[in-house]
Amino acid sequence: MSTQNDMNAPFRGAPDWQQRYDDQSTRWERGALNPAFVHWQEVGAFEGIKSVIIPGCGRSPEPLAFARLGAHVTALDFAPTAAAFQKEVFENASIEACVEAVDVLAWRPDVPLDAVYDQTCLCAITPAVWQDYADQLHRWLRPGGRAFMLFMQTGKEGGPPFHSPLATMRDLFDDARWQWPDTPLYRSDHMNEKYELGAMLIRR
Repeated sequence: MSTQNDMNAPFRGAPDWQQRYDDQSTRWERGALNPAFVHWQEVGAFEGIKSVIIPGCGRSPEPLAFARLGAHVTALDFAPTAAAFQKEVFENASIEACVEAVDVLAWRPDVPLDAVYDQTCLCAITPAVWQDYADQLHRWLRPGGRAFMLFMQTGKEGGPPFHSPLATMRDLFDDARWQWPDTPLYRSDHMNEKYELGAMLIRR
């Protein structure tokens, strides 16, 4: 898996996430699988996925969980500490994966993949580059590919995490390029009265 990313360039639209790890200021970490991941697994939403990209993977358990479901995992993060953590996890599990510290707004896969799982990336980058990020997800996926999106609901201005109102998300992931689910979105409660709304989008 090659990348097209200038590692000497600054990460557009993202705070210094490495500094957050250095300062041990990682309050977004759950320490367990996101309830939305468990829900999607239980209803069979991950069936047939042979390749998945997890941008902003952090130190979450989801990359390894996807690998244990049989998918080839590409785990990306802005912070070298997060990438090093995931590399060690996969090495200890004797599972092959692609783990890289990159700017997700510049990274490209060799071929379009089956799925994207985003639970912390969109809300971690400034809304000024959300359209660029949505375009990236569309490029990463093959037609019919699935984007598992967890839209952060803070009800507040500023960030990160940045509030991701559904009306804005509907415009960002528009009907011309994405099919939205007919069923209600899955609510995944977070800390400090925040919660995420999970939607499985289908790339057209």
